[in-house]
Amino acid sequence: MSKKFNKKFLKLYVELDSNCCDKLGVKAGGVTEYINRLESAKFAPKRDEVLDHLNKYRNARNVLAHDAKAIKKSKLITKYDLKWIKKFNKTLKRKKDPISAYLRKARKYARGKKFKKAFLVLLVLAAIAAAAVFGLGLV
Repeated sequence: MSKKFNKKFLKLYVELDSNCCDKLGVKAGGVTEYINRLESAKFAPKRDEVLDHLNKYRNARNVLAHDAKAIKKSKLITKYDLKWIKKFNKTLKRKKDPISAYLRKARKYARGKKFKKAFLVLLVLAAIAAAAVFGLGLV
């Protein structure tokens, strides 16, 4: 059974790596790049859970890809792991993954900051205009 899981895992991992490459705009090493970016996104939702899984799967992939006997004997992968990778692949495609959520929050925060600055500038300009209209001699 482990050989069957290992082969399915490698197929799913290649798909996951490809999806990560597409998402992050890299040609190779998509899972590694996703891990690196997620490590720097300290406040990404579900960050630690996803990092644990992706690190485990990257290490398992390396073992299976570089050890000819491991594909037949290794019991690194379970049915749960296969389900998790399938689910995460779907999550990536729907842009519901931790990095996508983090980037949405960061953009929203940046927009809010810009709005506050613009509001303050308009408020100061309105105060200067009001002072000029009422002849307070500020201008």
